[in-house]
Amino acid sequence: MAKVTAERVRNRLNLLPSDVDDSRILEFIEDAVAEIELQTGRVIDLENCESAEAAAVTDLAAIYCICYLTGGSAVGLNFSVGNLSVSGLANAPSLSILENRVRKLIEKLRGYDLERV
Repeated sequence: MAKVTAERVRNRLNLLPSDVDDSRILEFIEDAVAEIELQTGRVIDLENCESAEAAAVTDLAAIYCICYLTGGSAVGLNFSVGNLSVSGLANAPSLSILENRVRKLIEKLRGYDLERV
């Protein structure tokens, strides 16, 4: 079983607490949980969830975090917001990788694989 935390989301993106604070990431986690529960019909306990649930929530929250850091737009892996350069994202997975993982995890959590249907 797994636990979803702000630190887990930051680790996914190679960020520090000074890049995005816990309260902001917890909002992204709550939104990600709501979306994944809606898509799968599951109820997710962030303190004690399946590894696939934790991965889906973490990846979707990471996507929200990237969009927040880039002002809603992200291209490639090098980002800047005004004079603030977010260099930590250079080692983060790309948005398309995260998006594909979330899609596949949601399919798994639904109990089927859309690519095989």
